[in-house]
Amino acid sequence: MDIEKLWEKIKKIMKKRVNEAEFEAFFNNVEVGKLEDGKLTLVCNSKLIQQNMEKHKSQMEDIVEIVTDEEVTINFEVKQQDVMTYKPETHSFSKDTKEKIQVFHTGLNPKHRLDNFVVGENSKLAYNACLAVVNNPTPVYNPLFIYGSSGLGKTHLMQAVGNAILENNPSKRVYYSTSEEFSNEFFKVLNSGRIQNFRDTFRALDVLLLDDIQFFEKVFGRGEGTVEEEFFHTFNKLQELGKQIIMISDKSPKEIKNLSKRLESRFLSGLTVEIQSPGYETRMMILKNMAKTQGIEIDDSILEYISDSLDTNVRELEGTLTNLNARAKLLNEQITMQLVQEMLMHNVKREQSKVTAKKVIEMISAQYGVSVTDMKSKKRQKKIVETRQIAMYLLKNNDELDLSLTAIGGLFGGKDHSTVISSIRKIDKKTKEDVVFKKEIEALNKKIFRA
Repeated sequence: MDIEKLWEKIKKIMKKRVNEAEFEAFFNNVEVGKLEDGKLTLVCNSKLIQQNMEKHKSQMEDIVEIVTDEEVTINFEVKQQDVMTYKPETHSFSKDTKEKIQVFHTGLNPKHRLDNFVVGENSKLAYNACLAVVNNPTPVYNPLFIYGSSGLGKTHLMQAVGNAILENNPSKRVYYSTSEEFSNEFFKVLNSGRIQNFRDTFRALDVLLLDDIQFFEKVFGRGEGTVEEEFFHTFNKLQELGKQIIMISDKSPKEIKNLSKRLESRFLSGLTVEIQSPGYETRMMILKNMAKTQGIEIDDSILEYISDSLDTNVRELEGTLTNLNARAKLLNEQITMQLVQEMLMHNVKREQSKVTAKKVIEMISAQYGVSVTDMKSKKRQKKIVETRQIAMYLLKNNDELDLSLTAIGGLFGGKDHSTVISSIRKIDKKTKEDVVFKKEIEALNKKIFRA
């Protein structure tokens, strides 16, 4: 069989076995090399693609054997890149600005890589979108807006994209910043006469990675000559030049206060994806990966106990394992089930005073005599619907819980964020029209969230 036809046959079968984003990011960035002495060489456009293609090696070898009736070993090589052919766009910047652009610090942590990010069902879409940005940039993913609660690995994933892009092409101008740092830098140069340098630096980037977008709530909505105005023009210029923008936030664009409609529409013009809390299997993978990476000797049964006990975020999982390892070393002991139970019990006691979403729902259930099961169901009886709406309203209006609309919807049987918004607006409207109802809600709020 012709080698090109063989490769097309492999791709056709593999396309049915992997998701579309993964296929586009990897398989379409691989070329067939040669087939000789029972070895098929495939040439990858980057080291990252090679690393990910290795995961499919055995499947592909099985396909080749079925198609050719011969045993063939597949080898992957990375295409040699001639970085000297890279030609940056021409900008009419001053000499000082050009020098500044060439030497600026990327802000990236080299430890954050795509190959050490543990992918679960909660983060698969975001991960695949990031792979596509690295390997096969397209306007579909620009801007890429990733959101989700704190501690789920959003910053790791964003910085990993920056590191992968630089690994593929060191000539790229990649910069990571938080929105607070962007704002502070803007205020610093505003009255110093260096505002043009600020603009030139940011607008000459190939990739802008902006973290903690929700911080802009504090500085947006103040008119012309402000951070919002400056960011708007920077965003427009980069997008106009086809440069990649990735943003991450604790909230979706629609939930960010003081965000103008024109910026909201631009944030939503690319791909918006949510990273959710990791499920049990993903939590286990995270713990096992961390234990292996750091050389921590620990039984799977203990990891299972931790994974079952902590269902919040990645940061807490990693922090728990780090603390366990440190305590075991200080006490010169092994990590035992007793040790982990004692530590987690201490954490539970410390957290008992904190209100959780589960507690809120249970207390509202008791207050109105509607079961939690009914509140989470699709039942439309008036009493059930209003109790559900009150719960959504109180959950959203508590800063300590800091829940996204999607997260709240998930607590009630997977209701979408538009349903949650509608529920909140109805209760808000009723509190403004009905004084007695308003006092009832305020009293309930104090009862649930009292110190």
